[in-house]
Amino acid sequence: MNIETNNETINLCEVIATENRNVMVEGELIVPDIKPDILSVADVDADIFITKREIKEGRLHIEGIADVGAIYLAEDEHTSIRSLNNMFNFYEIIDIQGINEESILEISITKNQIEFKVLNGRKISVRISASLNVTVRNNCKHTFIKEIVDDRNVEVLSKEIEFSNLSSSRSQDIEINETITLGQENLPISEIIKANIRVVNPDYKISYNKILAKADAIINIIYISDSENQSIETFEAIVPVMGFINYEDLNESSSIKLEFSVKSFTLRPIYQDLKSMSFSVESDMEVRADIYKQNKITVISDLYDPDVNLNCSYENVSIISELINTNENVEMVQGLMVPELDDIKILTIKAFPTINNRNILDGKIAVEGNVAFDILYYNESKRIIESKKVDLPYQQVLKIPEIKSNMEVGISVNTDNVEYRKVDSSQIQIKVNMNLNVFVREEMRLEGINSISVDESPLAEIPSIVIYYVKPNDSLWKIAKKYRSTVDEIKEYNMLKDDLIFLNQQLIIPKRSKKMTVELL
Repeated sequence: MNIETNNETINLCEVIATENRNVMVEGELIVPDIKPDILSVADVDADIFITKREIKEGRLHIEGIADVGAIYLAEDEHTSIRSLNNMFNFYEIIDIQGINEESILEISITKNQIEFKVLNGRKISVRISASLNVTVRNNCKHTFIKEIVDDRNVEVLSKEIEFSNLSSSRSQDIEINETITLGQENLPISEIIKANIRVVNPDYKISYNKILAKADAIINIIYISDSENQSIETFEAIVPVMGFINYEDLNESSSIKLEFSVKSFTLRPIYQDLKSMSFSVESDMEVRADIYKQNKITVISDLYDPDVNLNCSYENVSIISELINTNENVEMVQGLMVPELDDIKILTIKAFPTINNRNILDGKIAVEGNVAFDILYYNESKRIIESKKVDLPYQQVLKIPEIKSNMEVGISVNTDNVEYRKVDSSQIQIKVNMNLNVFVREEMRLEGINSISVDESPLAEIPSIVIYYVKPNDSLWKIAKKYRSTVDEIKEYNMLKDDLIFLNQQLIIPKRSKKMTVELL
């Protein structure tokens, strides 16, 4: 026989699968007929993007491109600098049990290594190694009993739980279509030989069931100037990125985790009067917003009836008890030795920060890591492009009051901006602005009763009054349940003002019964 109850159903977004695999992207860069042969390759780089994701019949289909570019020295009378570009497509199919069209996907791809080989004077073979990481979540319903409604002498132990839940993941495509003009001090463009885009400073605002997602896109180009000596020049511009994501039932307590990803990127010089002092930028981006909402639920964690046996079944799920999503800016200033600085022009300095160690303390995190610098420069006297790699350590203490030493903390680091200035003929000073994202999904187990029925079997015989001595890990609730009494009656018989008891304390345990016997335990 079941007992009448009031139930509450909650919807939890749970991880059903994770997949980490290596992806190899391969292709060839071919010199067009209008360009000279390859003498030597100065640099090969690639940006790798995911352009499409689709779920079909329990399988995840992922499409992407690698935008590959090479800078080479030409086999001509001036040993001129030239560039090559091509798009390499890749396609991955992943079988994932339980995935469906409503699943929430978190997909990222990271470039690891680039290998290349000059096959002949007209062709470069390129092989790119990348890491593909996939997390799949499904919304799952769980039902808990929150109260007993029929007229029974049932003792109930309830608790109210507050938790965060990933209620939805929404994405929106954003297009950038801008014309960027060089400064008056810049030389006009003859040929763009290298370009990249990166998104920094993500931020959001919530208003009228919309998420305003915004960021900055930093666009950097290296180009051959349209001048007598065809010098190598650089230029950098910042373009604002903005998009709206619709989601009903947003409020100020909602927590949003944003992620911008670039799906395509194209640059073209714009000519006027046979000169180019500007270029067009076209880029397709996607911004994904993971929306976390605060929830509250009352569950019955334990119960008993002094007069009958009860059978209970339990629901045990993992919930987010603490959600922390914060960004900390870190500035690193470091001097670097660069020989022959007077004879070279620095084209780009890329910084790749990593985290090696972190120490989680109450209220703060101590982070140790390295920044790998990749300096690309043009030797004007030799007319060649070279690179220099330097690895430097950094340390930082982040003050985050909500952090506890026992939490599992996720930290990611990326570069916001790199600036440099010449100190003397052999030294530059680099200033790197890094962003440390701290994301904590502290989880706990939520256990509650989801069904109750009466067991018709006879009750075990228990004395009407028990003299009980408190044992380790005892509580008034455990003692009352064991002897089919109640917490209130034990407190009344023993003149206790609260629920506090101590080891070896003597308690009188009453029980409603016709038989009056006393047993010492």
